[in-house]
Amino acid sequence: MAQLSESELDIVSCNPIKDEFKALLTTIKSTYPNAKVANSSTNYEKLLADPVGKDLVLRFIGTLLLLPAASALPSKYGLGPLSGDIALLYSGLSSSQIDIKITAALLHVVIWTVLYAVIARTRPTPQPTTPPLSRPSFTSSFQQTPWSFNTGGFEDTSEHRKQVDDVLKEELLPSLRIDIPDFIDAVFRHVPQLDELAEAVFELCLEGDTPLYKEGGGWARWPGSAKEELVLEWLQDLMKRFTAWINECGVHSAAHRRIYQGPGIYLDGSPVKRKMDVGIIACHGQSKSEDDGNSENTDASIPNWTQIMVAGELKSNPIEDKQEPAWLDLARYAREVFRSQDRRFVLGFTLCGSIMRLWQFDRSGSSGSFSFDTNRDGLRFVHVMLGFYLMNDEQLGLDPTIQPSDGKRYVEITRSDQVERLILTEEIIKQAVIVGRATTCWKAYRDGDGLKEPLIVKDSWQYEERPEEGELIKEATDKGVRNIARYYYHETVQVGGKNDDTIENVRRGLMKACGRTTFRQKSSNKPEAPTSESLGKSVAGQTQSQSRSRKRSSSSAQMAPPASNKRSCSSLQSRNSERPIHNRIHRRVITRDTGKIIQEASSRIAILNGLIGAIEGEDHIMTIKNLAYFVLGHESLLDAGILHHDISTGNILLTEKEDDGFLIDFDLAIKMDNDKASGAPNKTGTKFFMAIGALKGEHHNSMHDWGSFFWVLFWICIHWNGPCQERRKVKEFEEWNKKPIKELAEIKIGKVSEEDGFDEEMSDNFSKYCKPLIPCMQELRKVVFPGGKRWLSEDRELYSRIVAVLQKARESPNVLAIPSD
Repeated sequence: MAQLSESELDIVSCNPIKDEFKALLTTIKSTYPNAKVANSSTNYEKLLADPVGKDLVLRFIGTLLLLPAASALPSKYGLGPLSGDIALLYSGLSSSQIDIKITAALLHVVIWTVLYAVIARTRPTPQPTTPPLSRPSFTSSFQQTPWSFNTGGFEDTSEHRKQVDDVLKEELLPSLRIDIPDFIDAVFRHVPQLDELAEAVFELCLEGDTPLYKEGGGWARWPGSAKEELVLEWLQDLMKRFTAWINECGVHSAAHRRIYQGPGIYLDGSPVKRKMDVGIIACHGQSKSEDDGNSENTDASIPNWTQIMVAGELKSNPIEDKQEPAWLDLARYAREVFRSQDRRFVLGFTLCGSIMRLWQFDRSGSSGSFSFDTNRDGLRFVHVMLGFYLMNDEQLGLDPTIQPSDGKRYVEITRSDQVERLILTEEIIKQAVIVGRATTCWKAYRDGDGLKEPLIVKDSWQYEERPEEGELIKEATDKGVRNIARYYYHETVQVGGKNDDTIENVRRGLMKACGRTTFRQKSSNKPEAPTSESLGKSVAGQTQSQSRSRKRSSSSAQMAPPASNKRSCSSLQSRNSERPIHNRIHRRVITRDTGKIIQEASSRIAILNGLIGAIEGEDHIMTIKNLAYFVLGHESLLDAGILHHDISTGNILLTEKEDDGFLIDFDLAIKMDNDKASGAPNKTGTKFFMAIGALKGEHHNSMHDWGSFFWVLFWICIHWNGPCQERRKVKEFEEWNKKPIKELAEIKIGKVSEEDGFDEEMSDNFSKYCKPLIPCMQELRKVVFPGGKRWLSEDRELYSRIVAVLQKARESPNVLAIPSD
């Protein structure tokens, strides 16, 4: 047996074993009070025959792995420390690839010398196979909630239009509803004086020798070619007249809106370049020159997405009203509005030739009105456009529970029967998505709190079938789970005195009505006629026979459809039942701890601190060479019976001091004792961070979360250029966002299956700043994918081994080094 060298003996002397085995020895004595194992191979084999005894041996190896000397002693088989060899030994023993009986040699007193010898007996290691099942397979009969993916799952992509459009269609088409009866009436029903003002303005349009609107001829200045720039000029001129007329009636709220004309201009306020054809913009805080209706958008007056109240899309051909492109363009604009504003929903319109259709986008999908011809139905056009100008912020979809005050924004809650005002100081997370949870997080503090205790306010739209995130966080906090955001308060948001949900509150119950689910071609270029129920009355509520004048009755008569065009609601409801609209609930969760997303770290060490904290947590008393880990963070959650289920870069926060990390976002967390699916129709995730088994459809398990931790660090090493630097865009990995999940699973398998290939992958794709983390990723691969294979059974000891690898990396001189410019 080879002896230790002088330098190795010095290392052992400087890193003595202290109390690290104390807890394990106590467990052994309580489990086997009469056992005398030392120097007895027979007794030792009896111990190994007992599953409990085998587990104790594995715990012994795991404890060795965490000893300071293990990280300081060199490996005999590579450039790394001995701890890497111990991790491989543990992996082989726990998966039965290595006969556990060889550990009997460790009964000798000279532990480090024997440990080297035991490791030597395992070399050369044959190519490992997938660890065998020791427990029921992840693909058990558990009812899985299927995965779905949306534009909120993009991770560091350039968001090219084609890429966004493909995923946006996947996000929206399953919930699309068109030709909703009473849609227009429901949207504008509560706008004060709208009916009377629309009639008065339309009367003025009919007057004079050269009226703006003629019966049978439509709008006098309508450009027959319907070219974009001409339509914009016509619309701008018309709305200036409309607002001037209602100002004369003493209604001035419309003065705060104007037509936005910007088909050739990129709007500010988005991380990607986006243009929008037309819309209605807020004029609050603009100079007179910006609010005077000037049709030109100068550099000094380029608007921001935060100002867009209503989005619009223009097409010159009327037939495009019945096709996807106009709707998809509008959806892209709506996503930018959601990204930049605190929105419950976004309203918009398409104008294809003279054919107009209204749209609403919300967290359950998109829905549209019947289309109508603005030249045939002048009164309805006036009603719609004035309605957009006169609606208040809440009616246009902004969240009324987030209020401004003295240059700040706040929300109010009632906690312990006391109203508390929480001042929102910084938005730290916002998903750019239409359909989905749309998670948004702000840093906050309680108004009147002199210490300004940091809080995080999180809003999201959860399926009503899912358990409340706030209840799970409260339970975890009550059970003492560490390294998670601690519970403060949670509620279902109330708007208008009702629970804020998409079906009843946001959509005003419209989804109970019928509507078709797809775009389809028509043999005629005419717009589809609306039902008599929705449009058979004049805007003011009068029937055609009650109209006040010949001109009014003629115009109103155009709003009633021919009987032959009525649609069968029962048949449509039958079709819709195949693709139901699922309700989402607006929920607010407030936690006590604040931090910053892990990508905003100031160093490589901070990244590792964040991961270690999220995985286990650290004792608050640390030295360079002796780190005592509590069973915290993710492992502590499991001990409390909760699986996080959504590990990603956005859900791991660093403390402000960057000395620790913690988990947030429990929207997808599950109770381990629940063997039934939640009933939610699907769950969303970020493909890049999903474990291979999860992509393959296996029942989600803690091992999948470990796989996600691996891919989080892999992603960071590819995209992170260092503190305060713009993140890299790598085309190959941008493509992962749109790959089918089974194809992506095979791609990931290919990345980790061969050691040489993985080394080449890191060398080619890791950023210069993160290349010092390559040895860490090499060792992590060996632990998470032993022999290039993924684990098929649970192993709780994986916690200590992953943390040991991260700990060792944190002490590496190359990782500690400050890079030169």
